[in-house]
Amino acid sequence: MKKNLTKKIFLIGFFSFTIFSAFLMHTTKAQTWTYNGVDTERIPYHSVYPSEWYVYNVSDDSQRFFIYEISNGNVTDLGLGNAYCVWLNRYWQNATSGELEYVDTVPINSWNDSIGYQGTGYLLPVEDDGKVSQRILENVSSYISNYGIRGWEFNETYLNPASITFWNETFNNRFWYINYTEKGIFASNRWDFIPVGNMTLISVPAQLPPEFSFSTEDSILDITSSNIKLKVNITDVDNNNNGVIDTDYQYRILINSAWTNWTTLPALIDYNLSSIPSGSHQITVEVKNMYGITQEQIIVQYTAPPPDNGISGYSTMLIAILLFFSASIILFRHRKKSKYHK
Repeated sequence: MKKNLTKKIFLIGFFSFTIFSAFLMHTTKAQTWTYNGVDTERIPYHSVYPSEWYVYNVSDDSQRFFIYEISNGNVTDLGLGNAYCVWLNRYWQNATSGELEYVDTVPINSWNDSIGYQGTGYLLPVEDDGKVSQRILENVSSYISNYGIRGWEFNETYLNPASITFWNETFNNRFWYINYTEKGIFASNRWDFIPVGNMTLISVPAQLPPEFSFSTEDSILDITSSNIKLKVNITDVDNNNNGVIDTDYQYRILINSAWTNWTTLPALIDYNLSSIPSGSHQITVEVKNMYGITQEQIIVQYTAPPPDNGISGYSTMLIAILLFFSASIILFRHRKKSKYHK
């Protein structure tokens, strides 16, 4: 009995999402944005990246969470014309065991400046500065204002904090309050027209560039060898909130005023100082992930090895041996000659 009740709550809880998704059936797909390591791009007109996870708490007795994974973005025609669309993998997560239950993959919304907004109200488009604007809030509010029993009589938008309110006054006192982050992420929800608990965003991606430091292999900054090795230490983080420590990084290093190509970070970086004179020198390294680039520097005191004037140690020893034998032969002949003259 309790199991059936939980299933009913689950189905009702997805009602507001699914009723919109049913109308967001795509007819064409074009360019796609998917996860591509450090080269992953933000989905245009939105603040999200493929591979990110957003976690919502539902205030009912189901003991589960909504998990929304950003699957991909593409240019899709959802019925009104081509627009930039965001797709989700939806899951339930058990609050006790942590077990995930996959539900489905759906388009959450699409946006085109000339067409407007089609979506569920869970993720809003953003302007070029990456933030929600008043015009976008009003566009979204207008699109979803007919949702509910007989639609909504009144609605209002607010920018600080970003929110939309719907309510009725004549035939009932129903209401719906939705708050967003400045990046257009659904943050909290209160309603009385669907008999389920309200939702609150409890976990959101940090979306930060790498945090790292580096030094020489032995951490000694007084250098006498022209060939050294650098070690980079990156702070363990989970910037896309998928529950796994980030590992996708690339680096480059500034050598003779020119950057090397971006490449996978090795355990140790080989660095050669033979082309520079003795003195204090700055070494610059950059590390990037899909959210940005971080640059760090260290100063080393380099003492160049003395010049060998073109003669190696081996050659010097060989010359000394030849001189010794030559001198011995000359001395021997001189003594022999002196003996015969007596």
